[in-house]
Amino acid sequence: MKLLRALAGILLASAATAGPLAARQHVDTPTVRLVDVDGRAMRVQLSGLATRRQGQPLVVFESGAMNSLAAWSRVVPQLAGTVPFVAYDRAGLGESAWDEQTPSPRHVSARLRRLLREIGAEPPYLLVGWSWGGSLVRYFAGYHPTEVAGIVYVDPGPIVTQSVAQELAPYEEIGAGAAGYEAFWSAYASIVQRGSPAARAEFDFYRGLMRRDPSGRDLLPAPDVPVVMILAAKPYPALPGLPFDAQRHFEANLRHRIATLQEWAFASGRGTVVVTNHSSHAVPREDPDLVVWAVRRVLAAIER
Repeated sequence: MKLLRALAGILLASAATAGPLAARQHVDTPTVRLVDVDGRAMRVQLSGLATRRQGQPLVVFESGAMNSLAAWSRVVPQLAGTVPFVAYDRAGLGESAWDEQTPSPRHVSARLRRLLREIGAEPPYLLVGWSWGGSLVRYFAGYHPTEVAGIVYVDPGPIVTQSVAQELAPYEEIGAGAAGYEAFWSAYASIVQRGSPAARAEFDFYRGLMRRDPSGRDLLPAPDVPVVMILAAKPYPALPGLPFDAQRHFEANLRHRIATLQEWAFASGRGTVVVTNHSSHAVPREDPDLVVWAVRRVLAAIER
C-alpha cells in the first residue's frame, strides 16, 4: 500500500502544478431541463452548447448505478463556462421517466445518442463514466468509435473485460472463494432491492452480464483515443454480514483492479493511470478536483 500512496502522491502533485482551477474559470449556470426521447421525459443538465466551437469535444457524463446526474454536482460547476458538457439521468433514475426496458449497454447507448441529437449535441464526445457508468462509456466507445474523442474512467466497475475466473481471483487470494463472491453480491442485492425498478433492473442486468463468458457480453474494441483511468485506493464502508475480512479483500481486489484496468488505459497510446488514496469509490463527491483535472488532461491530449 505504501507504493500506491507514493504513486498517488506523485500524480496528484503533478496535477497541482497546473495551478488553481478556480483561477482559470468564470461563472456560468448550467441549464437543467426535460427532453422528450421516444415519448419519455429525460432530465438533462447542459452548459456551453450555444457557444461550442465546430469540432470542439462535448464532455458527456455517465453516472454510476442507481445514481442521477446529481452525482456530478461537485464536478460540473468547475467546468461551467469553460467546457461544454452534458449530464443526464438514465431511464427511471433521478427525474427521467422509466421506459420499462432492459437497461443493457446497447439500449442505454442508443437512448443517450438520441438524447444528444434532440438537444443538438453532435460528436465528438469526451465520455466521463463513474462506476457502472465507466463500463457504460466503455461500451458506447465500442459501439460508436468515430464519435468518441477521449474517455475518463472514474473507478469503473464491474470490469466487463474480465472472465468469471478473474472475477473470483481476489476472493480466492484471501481464501473466501466462490462462496465469498456470492456472499458479497447477495449483500449488495439486499441493498439494491430497496431501490427503484430501474435501479433493480440495472443491478440485475450487470450481475447477469458478469456471469457470461466475455465473448457473449457484446463488448467491441475501444477506439485509440486519449484516456485517463482513475482508481480509488481508499477503503469504503464494508457491506454488512460478509463472511471474510473486508480489509483483506479490499487490498486484494485493489491490486487486481490496478493490474486489469491499467490495460484499458494503456491500450491507448495516450493513456494515463491515476491511483488515489484521497478518495474511496465515491470519487466525484470526495475528490471532484481530480475528475476535473482528468477531463482537462484528456482535452489537452485531444488538442495536441
